[in-house]
Amino acid sequence: MRINVRFAGAGGQGVILSSVLLAKAYGLGENYNISQTQSYGPEARGGACKSEVVISDEDIDYMKVDKADVFIAYNQIGYNKYEKAIATNAMVLINSTLVETDNSTHYKIPATDIAEEMGKPFVVNMVMLGALTKLLPKLHYPKVEEEIKENFPASIAGMNLEAYDKGYKFMAEELEKRKQL
Repeated sequence: MRINVRFAGAGGQGVILSSVLLAKAYGLGENYNISQTQSYGPEARGGACKSEVVISDEDIDYMKVDKADVFIAYNQIGYNKYEKAIATNAMVLINSTLVETDNSTHYKIPATDIAEEMGKPFVVNMVMLGALTKLLPKLHYPKVEEEIKENFPASIAGMNLEAYDKGYKFMAEELEKRKQL
């Protein structure tokens, strides 16, 4: 089993942090090999950014993602740049506030809207990570929660946990709606 995950967006959106948390929490204690890589432009904020996570039950001899099995797009530029590099039947999550697509199979999460409703526009990545947690097998809610607590100072961990929970619950509701179709 090998799962190739790609996050794409802009510097400053938390693309890399999301992938790091995924890499640390996925299948914790279940004997998986995990590789996390990142690439970004010279701009500190606003430039193109991608991060990749490879999850495998075998040794990882190639750490790059050619075709993503899971693709998470935080903005339109990231989506446009990598939409052609996804596997057939890939799981695609988009921040529907900033990404437009007619593809009805994509999971559309209004992450920026949710974050702004919280008054915390910088927690978009946690909203998206919460939605992803609901969808990926072996990515357990409490494990990601623990990683968020460990990776943020106490003063901001709470708002990140709240955003993570909102993304998770949004996706739970979305899955229920899809069942009824």
